[in-house]
Amino acid sequence: MLNFYHALARKLKPLQPLWLLLALASLVWLGYLLLLAPVALSQRWQLTATVCFAFSLNVMLLTLLFAEPATDGPATDFWSRLLNRLRYAGRYLLGCLVSVLFLLIVWLFLRIALGIMVPLLS
Repeated sequence: MLNFYHALARKLKPLQPLWLLLALASLVWLGYLLLLAPVALSQRWQLTATVCFAFSLNVMLLTLLFAEPATDGPATDFWSRLLNRLRYAGRYLLGCLVSVLFLLIVWLFLRIALGIMVPLLS
């Protein structure tokens, strides 16, 4: 999993300004919906703006956390081996957290798509 995220982060690293721009645009859009938009418009598009913001932040988190491969230092004694294993476990837990966040974002996106498609088809 860590190798997959490292390869994905290397490919997404050049697009990091785009993800930042998308995050800022969706944050401005969400602020408009919360503060200035009519209630009907706000209720319709609030979840979409939140999901766009969460997705762009999650991609930025992925590119920041996994851009460098996990390297182990020289392990000569017990404490350095333990420290290397704890670092690896921490990176693996961060990878699991990013995976769970992506699954949650996909689930919310599917709910949005279902909410848009059902009224159109009925």
